[in-house]
Amino acid sequence: MNKILIIDPGKGWGHFVSKMYCYQKLAESLNSKIVFLTKSSTQAADYLKSTNFCEDVIYLNESKKGFLNILDYIKCFVANIYKIKKFSYKYCFVFHPSLRYLLIANFSNAKKIWALGSKFQNFFVKKDRKLYSNFFSKTVKNDNETFEFVKKITQTSSIKFKPLHSIDQNLRDTVGIIIAASGKEKRWSIDNYIEIIDFLKKKNYKKFLIISGIDQLEEEKLIKKSFKDELNFIFTANKKINEVIPDLKSCQFCIGNDTGFSHLSVNLDIETLIILGNCSPQSYSSLIHNIDIDNDTKRSNTSIHKIETKTVLKKLSEFLHGRDGRVV
Repeated sequence: MNKILIIDPGKGWGHFVSKMYCYQKLAESLNSKIVFLTKSSTQAADYLKSTNFCEDVIYLNESKKGFLNILDYIKCFVANIYKIKKFSYKYCFVFHPSLRYLLIANFSNAKKIWALGSKFQNFFVKKDRKLYSNFFSKTVKNDNETFEFVKKITQTSSIKFKPLHSIDQNLRDTVGIIIAASGKEKRWSIDNYIEIIDFLKKKNYKKFLIISGIDQLEEEKLIKKSFKDELNFIFTANKKINEVIPDLKSCQFCIGNDTGFSHLSVNLDIETLIILGNCSPQSYSSLIHNIDIDNDTKRSNTSIHKIETKTVLKKLSEFLHGRDGRVV
């Protein structure tokens, strides 16, 4: 089967994984498998290694920033070229506006190279192989850029969301509570989440996957202390992503912060309620249920704290009421 190279360093791993349905469409349309060149922060190897459209994930060598580190920059640049040369590619697609990644693509030996063609990159991409027609083209909103580019490449009018994995609903016995987030501006209060768990406990949910980060050990302890031995908890602060994925696949649904795990949950075919703050909502799948700030609240690094528990409980109650046609 043909292989195609996709260069996408990623803008946070949640944003990266949210585009996988577009990349699946690209692979299917070209009857090819994908080799990804991306940053290690996307953690792509952990959730793509068993998919049928991904051949391999190659992590970029990243240099130190600053003019004084120019030698390290050159060293990493050469190392990245060397990494991709172990495959031969039918096409290479650059889903990033940087000239640097386009230059790497030109060393890939791909028969044809496509790129976004944003700003200065536009001068170095053939007219029929770019998203933007000229230097002054208005760029597409970031969440939709990949979607629009893949539509153009595949000459299709729409792209339907397709999860990476899915297991039978009868095998799912857990509720995912996603308290992890990359920054405080995305973290809803732990006290609020304890109220959410208590609400679900009263609805007879007994098993919970608490998805947290290494800096949230104290929050895990607070949850455990609040419920003692009443519920069955799986905690993840000390686990790597590949250790969390098997338990995540067993979730009936998830609720939590707007973070990588929320979008991975969606890509594992799990309905997910996402509590938003400083970022605008995404709606690439019907599995996403956004809980956003009020229209009169300005989006900021503290706006998530304006979302009251009663608002989330109301949305959660409505979700449970309609889920599988069951009244709870």
